Amino acid sequence: MIKYIYPALIAGLITGFAFTLFNLFFVQSLIVEAELLELHSAGVVHDHSHVGDKDSSFISERNFLTLLVNIAMCVAFSLIVIGFYYIRDGLSDTRNLLKITLSGFLIFFLLPKIFILPQLPGQSLGNTAFVQLIWILTTLGSMAILIITDRLNLFSVRLLLLLSLIVVSIFILLNLDLVVYKIDPLHSTFIYYTFISNLILWTLLYLNLSYFIKD
Repeated sequence: MIKYIYPALIAGLITGFAFTLFNLFFVQSLIVEAELLELHSAGVVHDHSHVGDKDSSFISERNFLTLLVNIAMCVAFSLIVIGFYYIRDGLSDTRNLLKITLSGFLIFFLLPKIFILPQLPGQSLGNTAFVQLIWILTTLGSMAILIITDRLNLFSVRLLLLLSLIVVSIFILLNLDLVVYKIDPLHSTFIYYTFISNLILWTLLYLNLSYFIKD
């Protein structure tokens, strides 16, 4: 097990870089725009270009910190995947690695975000404690269901469950204004890119881990 920690760290590092790069190109601009709109609505900012010049150093520093946080997060996910993979299979069959990383994507991102949509700056989540409780319960519940079906060897049930959850989640993401509530175009774009970025994260994590541990 110890010899696979280093490959897991490398896989997490590479995935964190790629995940951050995607977010800087497609997600960061949406966050900055939302921040400017929030300041403008509060009467603090009247000239967006002036804010951009003034805060360029702050944005660079924030991007660097975001990179560090994303790398740490991806390394943690990588170690979690390797840990579960080792416990279940003893690192003997890399084919099951795909199922574990897919489960990670569902447990840590997709299922919780069905109930708690990704939020831009200036958007209220309501009762923060209640929202956090929903995220925890959704994550633990999803993990419990997947572990139980795996232990019972209910492969067909597990596969059907996973596919159903994916279909329902994609439907909700594509019909947010009908299923949840009316959202503005900026928020909708942010949700879509957040979904894509996390899908990229877990896909790259699987590809990197399968490459580095195959030997």
